[in-house]
This record gives sequence, C-alpha cells and structure tokens, in this order.
Amino acid sequence: MRSKKIPDDAEILRTFDELRQFRDSFFNAELYFLLIVGRHGLSKSWEFEEKCKPYKDREGQQVCVAHYLKGNITPVEVYRAAYENRNKLLVLDDAERLWSDETGRFLLRDLTECKPTKVINWRTDNKQLQRDGIPKFFETSSRVCIIMNRFAFGDAHEYDAIVDRAHFVHFDPTPLEIHKNAVLWFWDQEVYDYVADRLHIVDSDKFSARAYVKTYERKPKGDWREFFDRRYCRQSAEKWVVALENDPKFKTVDERIAEFIRQTSLSRATYFNTKKSLKTGGALEQLDVPRFMLTGLPPNTPNLEEAVKAVAEKERRAEQKRIKEQEEQDYKDMEDKIFGDEDEDDDE
Repeated sequence: MRSKKIPDDAEILRTFDELRQFRDSFFNAELYFLLIVGRHGLSKSWEFEEKCKPYKDREGQQVCVAHYLKGNITPVEVYRAAYENRNKLLVLDDAERLWSDETGRFLLRDLTECKPTKVINWRTDNKQLQRDGIPKFFETSSRVCIIMNRFAFGDAHEYDAIVDRAHFVHFDPTPLEIHKNAVLWFWDQEVYDYVADRLHIVDSDKFSARAYVKTYERKPKGDWREFFDRRYCRQSAEKWVVALENDPKFKTVDERIAEFIRQTSLSRATYFNTKKSLKTGGALEQLDVPRFMLTGLPPNTPNLEEAVKAVAEKERRAEQKRIKEQEEQDYKDMEDKIFGDEDEDDDE
C-alpha cells in the first residue's frame, strides 16, 4: 500500500541501484528534468554532489559539466548561477526557498522546459545583476535535477505543470537497503553489526544513514546501544513480539511471554494477538541480513584550537590585503588629484 507521504504522481524507488540508474541517466544528458523526493538522511544528495565534482578527461584537462547548488538559495542567486554555468547540468538541492517564492517558481518553470535550448528570464530590474553585466534573459541548454525532502510547488495548476515535465521519483529505501549501502562508507564494525541484529524492529520512518553516525558518536558516553534502541527501534508491542520470537535466549513460550509482560506491562493475550497479526502480515520473521566486513576509516577528530587559529589567521591576512588595497587606491586617488590639477594649470 502506498504511504500517504509518497506523492501520488511519483515513481517509487526502493533501492540505491534504482536511484543510481536515474542519476546516471541525468548525468548522461538523457533526461531534461529529474525531480527526486525522499526523506532526510538517505544519502541521496551525496550521490549527485559527488558526480558534480570536476574530473580530468583523457588529455588530463580538468572538466566540469555540472553545477551543484545547495541550501537556502534565493531566486536571484540561482539565476546568476544558471547564467554563469550556461549549458551545464544543474543540480538544485534543498532549495525550498525557490518554490515558496513566486519569482523562484517562474524561474524554475523556465529552467525545467523540456527543450534542447530554453530562454531564462529575470522579470524585474535588479541593480546587482546589471552591475555584474548579467542580462535580463539568456539562452541555455542546461538540464535540471531538483532534490528535496518534500515537494509542495505553488498552487495546484503550478504543481501539475511542473510535475508533468519531470521524471518524478520518490526514493524510499527499506532499512535493509540502507544497511547494505552503509557498507560503502561506514567504519565501526561493532555498531554496524548491532544495527544488523535490530533491522527487523527499526522504525522505518526514523531510520536513516545518520543513525549509524549518531550511534557511533554515543560510544564515549557508553549508552550507544540504549540510544539506538530508544531512538530508532519501534517502541511497541509489535517490536517486542518480533524481538522475543527471534531471540534464542528465550527458549519457551512462557519465557518469552514473561519477558514481554516485564518490558511492556501488557497482557499474555496481547502477546498472542500481536503475534497472530504479525504472522498474518508476514512481519514476524527476522530479516536475513547479510554480514559485511567494513573497510572504511573513522573521521579525524578535529583539533579545535588549530581550527580556530586557522580561521583567525585567514581573517588577519584578508584584512591585511584589504588595508593594502585601500592604501594603494588612496595613493592612486591622490596622484590623480595632484597630476590632474597640474594638467588643468598647464591648460590655462
């Protein structure tokens, strides 16, 4: 059954391989407009950001065919970036400010036209764009990918128009799929294996790639197991029935029921009714989770003092440069004034 959180218009993707197929099609310029919706923490942005980085061609020349914009970017910033990166692929990530603003929606409608060449317009006067020599309209062949956690684009007719142009996909991987993908980047084997043992009881609405990192960060505190269970596992009768039915420590029904009552304060009848419901829905058996050996390295612990000093030194050098440039400009202005006055005297 389709979740209420999944847009009716979207094609559902359950695996990272499916997402990467769409990603590769976009970067092969096979799609004019790709629209990706998926909850936070699924590494969907990383898949595209990495592909936007410059690379070297066969002759060793650096090439960059895509431009990546992320965060709370304004419509005028996107217009400027689209102009400066004409004909490149454009990836807009978490740009909610664009579709919440009428000017931004006009801009997106221009950018997402499914044409080999499209005209992008800035419909009002903007002094900064004028000063920078950026015209009020320009042509481009850029293709666009938009990535977001949720999508609510203007009024109904605007929403329909933008969705009709897009390859509209909803990325909604299972916990097992997230776990299998984590082997590519995660580093702590103990945390990884602990998560594997609990995948059958995690809350899929809360579980994401960030669960591994946040659990790892609780290790110095010593409560990382409790943290994971409390934050990411289903706190319900269903959770405990599934866990107890798959826990070899409890060898008899009576032992499992006693532990269930101790943990939940619920009744024996609730245990059997919940078990029957889970069995009917095929959710009682524990997942068959493949075991992987991790090869990733943990991130370096930052030296905060050195980091603060580095920022201060960078600011000091920037201020010295600014002062030097100002002094040079003041000296030039003084020369112009002096010699300009002399030229006037000569003319007289």
